[in-house]
Amino acid sequence: MLLTVIFKRFIIGTMIDLHSHSLYSDGSDTPEKLVEKAVRTGLSALALTDHDTVRGVKHAVAAAEGTDLEIVPGVELSTFYKRGEVHIVGLFVDCTNRKFLEALSHISFIREERNRKMCAKLNILGIDIDYDNLIEIYGSKTITRSHIADYMLNNGIIQERREAFDKYIGSGCPAHIRWEKITAEHGIELIKSAGGVPILAHPVAYKLTNTELEELIIHLKKHGLEGMEVYYSTNSTSFTDKSMHLARKHGLLVSGGSDYHGRTKPLIYLGTGMGGLKVPDSLLPPIREAVGRPMPEPEES
Repeated sequence: MLLTVIFKRFIIGTMIDLHSHSLYSDGSDTPEKLVEKAVRTGLSALALTDHDTVRGVKHAVAAAEGTDLEIVPGVELSTFYKRGEVHIVGLFVDCTNRKFLEALSHISFIREERNRKMCAKLNILGIDIDYDNLIEIYGSKTITRSHIADYMLNNGIIQERREAFDKYIGSGCPAHIRWEKITAEHGIELIKSAGGVPILAHPVAYKLTNTELEELIIHLKKHGLEGMEVYYSTNSTSFTDKSMHLARKHGLLVSGGSDYHGRTKPLIYLGTGMGGLKVPDSLLPPIREAVGRPMPEPEES
């Protein structure tokens, strides 16, 4: 395996992945398995960015001991901006910061209450699903709609995962419960309070016009945003180029990652995304240098 890793690094250069998920949120792999895959893939750094929790980071750090893999402690916060959902990744967060951990615990509590209510609505619709059973099945206390969809698929309730969102738990569907997310501005503030670097995650996912995306970037930068994911698994070449242009234009750090989830996103591989993703390790030093940088004062609007 060592020779394979050396060969990969020699042929394609050293790569990193700054966006991945374990079973501590909606991924299927343990942090230890993620580390094993990252080493086998030849990555030099991996950020574990589970949704609204950092509980898996210490396990990844321990698993990476004795390897050449750097573990970047991270998190991905689900927030809202205007009426839409926006995700903010935090890199190099202090996983021991008490106030940060308390905030994450509160966010997790709100998520749990929402998902319990969603399961109750599914029960009313005649679908046998128990929230506590989901925790046992998936080995995670951070249950998401992806887990619910996966359960429904595995138990023959639906024929494909998308059906769960289209018929039952998507916005406007009979079992959907609105989740009171924190604002994007608050999410950035939380990450900064823990000494982390806030990064706008997967801008391609928001389906914004060029003008809307730039307005989002300008607004969030006023509130402390420091970077954006330019490299991402589902980006087209043209969207990557556009993202790079916007990052440079607005003085944002460039980041990127696969958004690996394991079985829940089977076409996306750690490090390589859908096969062609290459996030260069040259992106990491500037992000590391930004750790602890004071949040800039919002500009006058």
